[in-house]
Amino acid sequence: MAIAPVTAAVFPKTPAGAKVFRPPAARFFGWAWMVFAAANLVDIIWRGDDAASLIAATVMIVGCGLAYVIALRPRIVADDEAVRLHNLIRDVRVPWGAVERIEGGDGVYVHAGERRFRAFVLQVSPRNRMRLEAKARREERKLPDKVAEYVKGRTQTDYAVEQLGEMAEERSRRSGQDGTEPAVTWAWPAITALALPGLAFVVAVVIALV
Repeated sequence: MAIAPVTAAVFPKTPAGAKVFRPPAARFFGWAWMVFAAANLVDIIWRGDDAASLIAATVMIVGCGLAYVIALRPRIVADDEAVRLHNLIRDVRVPWGAVERIEGGDGVYVHAGERRFRAFVLQVSPRNRMRLEAKARREERKLPDKVAEYVKGRTQTDYAVEQLGEMAEERSRRSGQDGTEPAVTWAWPAITALALPGLAFVVAVVIALV
């Protein structure tokens, strides 16, 4: 099996000039788990020789699948043609001509006709929003008045919604994008990353019990 096609499927190349929105912390912890799991797998392969080691190895692999699906894969990609929401196990592509508005609040929402699509990334709970607003008030005195007024109570979600809204307004004026419809597809690399390690874990447990 060629490595390049697999890599392109799992981590598709971002179009040139596209804007990508995703929380850096999630990406950091996702890769941190990958490194941790790889180190533990090497140790298990070197020392392990029983059913418990097999189960531990599959647990590490299941964790890698979860890290990929939850932390590394989800993102919002906005290029010249469309905005794409790469969620847990589904991808949503909304051409700019179909975008009616971008809405914020507790998450990023893309409205297209009677349909509304929510991005998995950049979700903000009411509690986190209150915490961020309190932090902004503490930092307000350190900033110039105009800057403090602009950033007051704003989250990463708010900034993303603002930028996506500007892109939608600009690109919706272009001709030749009318009549396009949103497309929702299954993310098979993500489904595979969950299903195969899960199956391996079940098999390992069965082997240990037999």
